[in-house]
Amino acid sequence: MTAIQTLSKRVALVTGASRGIGRAIARRLAAQGASVVVSASPRSESGLRETCELISAAGGQAAAVVTDLADASMRAELVSRAAAAFGAIDILVNNAATITAYAPPSRIDAAARQAMFEINFHAPVDLIQQAVPGMLERGWGRVLNISSETARQPAIPYPGPAKFVHALTLYGCSKSALERYTLGLAAELHGSGVGVNALMPYKIAHSESAAEIAQRMSAAHPDWVEPVEMMAEAAYQLISGTHTGWIAVSRDVLQRLQVPLLALDGATPLGDALTLDTLIRR
Repeated sequence: MTAIQTLSKRVALVTGASRGIGRAIARRLAAQGASVVVSASPRSESGLRETCELISAAGGQAAAVVTDLADASMRAELVSRAAAAFGAIDILVNNAATITAYAPPSRIDAAARQAMFEINFHAPVDLIQQAVPGMLERGWGRVLNISSETARQPAIPYPGPAKFVHALTLYGCSKSALERYTLGLAAELHGSGVGVNALMPYKIAHSESAAEIAQRMSAAHPDWVEPVEMMAEAAYQLISGTHTGWIAVSRDVLQRLQVPLLALDGATPLGDALTLDTLIRR
């Protein structure tokens, strides 16, 4: 089966697309006909090439742009460099993120705080400000910011290893900031044809990019892992629809829209998205 080309003539830029969620979203958008520019840091260049090869092998169009999002001068050129591949950016997926410190909240130093917010918050905002003016001119665009359940305060005492969960505090703070920005931007652009949403996994996305977290968590909590296809499908649904102002969870998107979970080819059914035990560790 072949996916219907619902995103034909659209150009997408996906950051952090050398593996994991970013790669999965890039492949899912390409399956629906989008021309996809994938971006990641210089140390992930080989992963970017592999993402492009996977998309090309499936009949899609992809190009890679290597950029260090921690460098403000480099990210200032990312949207224009991406547009040089296939044309103006219609879809921006801010997936790239980092964890720069695993220290408890009381001991996170200023350098670690600045480094994490630089990539997790300031970089997405900069890319949005580069891409949105063109979207507004054309009357259509989509911005999807990838968030995390760490943006929400877990129960006290923490349900997982305290040392590890404490370490996610600053990461969660950066994602909370991104979610609040998402809502403000959605309100500003409401009615313009540019949709703005944030999306997070229902559980830790099971991929090579989540290997460290998955190893620590999944042994004791096997239901804490979901396949990357779930995030990719939810991302596609938000991008292809008219939804805006959503701070959404992957599984909830599929449930709310009553759509099936499909493989990254956009055509092969994977089963009921609400029955996670049929998908975990496939």
